[in-house]
Amino acid sequence: MENFISKQQALAVLQRDAAEICDLLGKQSNILCRTDCPAFEEVADTRIYGFSCEVKFLMRSGLLTTSEGHQLIKELEEKLGNIQARVTPDVGVEWE
Repeated sequence: MENFISKQQALAVLQRDAAEICDLLGKQSNILCRTDCPAFEEVADTRIYGFSCEVKFLMRSGLLTTSEGHQLIKELEEKLGNIQARVTPDVGVEWE
């Protein structure tokens, strides 16, 4: 029995995983009001590493190009950077 996954299905899984990572770290930063906390950084690093492993697997499988894979990782890092930027060590969450 052969099962195949399409590029669209693979991208949907990656987008869902990236959204879950952002949601988790967004909630954690709101609770802790700090992103310089070692626990926050460890969770972020671990999640980014896991996501990058997923992306690399799909690149090796031929479902993503190297450029697409790097772009997905870059986008996740930028989103996490935005989460980190809206939280400051001394003040907490900055409200717009």
